[in-house]
Amino acid sequence: MKKLFIRLASVLAILPALVACSSEGTPSVVEGTLVGSDNVKIYLEQNSLSSSQITDSAVVKPNGSFRLQGAIQTEPTFYSLRLSDGRAMTVLLDSAQTLRLSLDASAPLLVRGARFENSPRNENLQKIQVGASDILAGLKNGGAPDSLRRVIANYKEDIRRQILSDPQSMVGYYAVFQTVMGSRVFDVMNRDDQKVFSAAATSLRIAYPRSEQVNHLCDYILQARAQARAIARRDSLLQSATTSNSPDLNLPNRDGQQVALSSLHGKNVILSFWASDSRASRQMNAQLRKLYKKYHDKGLEIYSVSFDTSRVLWEEASDQDGITWHNVCDLAGAMGIASRVYNVTQIPANYILSTDGTLIGKDLFGTRLDEKMSELFK
Repeated sequence: MKKLFIRLASVLAILPALVACSSEGTPSVVEGTLVGSDNVKIYLEQNSLSSSQITDSAVVKPNGSFRLQGAIQTEPTFYSLRLSDGRAMTVLLDSAQTLRLSLDASAPLLVRGARFENSPRNENLQKIQVGASDILAGLKNGGAPDSLRRVIANYKEDIRRQILSDPQSMVGYYAVFQTVMGSRVFDVMNRDDQKVFSAAATSLRIAYPRSEQVNHLCDYILQARAQARAIARRDSLLQSATTSNSPDLNLPNRDGQQVALSSLHGKNVILSFWASDSRASRQMNAQLRKLYKKYHDKGLEIYSVSFDTSRVLWEEASDQDGITWHNVCDLAGAMGIASRVYNVTQIPANYILSTDGTLIGKDLFGTRLDEKMSELFK
């Protein structure tokens, strides 16, 4: 027993050292020269999706040399090299890599004067940054629209070729999110550009499945596809609308039964959008209750669409307001299909539809709504 205790104690004694060794690694390093200036401070910042963190800084030596140390990392990571005067450029560092380069202090754009030693991916990254700068310069100088379009088209084609020739390079991630004056060069909603996004995401996910940037890219594409499907559904509804310009809706009522707006054709309809927590909506419901009682036998129907996300609140408010007409809700709130199809930007809102579905009024409340109903049923 004593020997067993001694052996166990020995194992426990060396365990912290083993853990420490397993967490250690070799940080990435940038070594270079800054030609044309010395005694300048240079910073190395690690870039993440949410922030940038300075990992090292150094004063350039009289011979122009500097050495900066990055973080310990498991995958290619973007860093910014920044001079004390604010000029900066982006570089890509692999884990345990020593990147060697020279910079020209006289270059207005730091990246334009960079020269890399045996780093093709950073050369590609440099081309992307320089190309974006050329586009920006053309915009600022008021270049001819046709000429700028050609420059942008050529720039995108160059990037497309880069990504397809080296799809597992993280440069592809940087490229598809490149912006000029706040606008992205590649549009994920554009069918041609989608191919570039997908090519980069597919290969990078295989190479770096745990990368924060790669997961961000994949999520971004999935969200774009979901948005495209929503737009397609909206367009489908718009195309299925009657020639009288009122898109159809088909939403569940309190009993879970689907009620189509088109089922009310042949009647004059008030299409109403409301929510239980909107005081103005509740006031509108009070007016609708009076109008329904007065004109329902003459052919008035009301189709109320609630923007509630809580069934309890929707049903409670419906009971309190005495809603006995068609009352539907998909519990999707303002993100529901109804708000997008009818472009509802605030509530309450209403549309007045004639017997053939023609839109004959919008957002009429109070005396204006009373007068419209009196006109329809005189």
